[in-house]
Amino acid sequence: MQFTNVYDGEEHINVCTVDVDTPPADVDDVDELFEWAEDNIWPHSGDGNAVTKDAGYFADILACPERPDLVGKEFSRC
Repeated sequence: MQFTNVYDGEEHINVCTVDVDTPPADVDDVDELFEWAEDNIWPHSGDGNAVTKDAGYFADILACPERPDLVGKEFSRC
């Protein structure tokens, strides 16, 4: 997973491996994937630098053996 945290226009990139529950194969609706990301991706984002700054968070899936169709998907939260 590659997390890009943007604070006041400055990017902070963190590439890491996170162990999350993979969404079932029948979950491919945008809203369902957003709900999955809320529970599984966002708890791993951020680095504590946005306490008093404008922030945006982006997560790109770099690998997912169980769901290769998710590779390359980006989730964002601003």
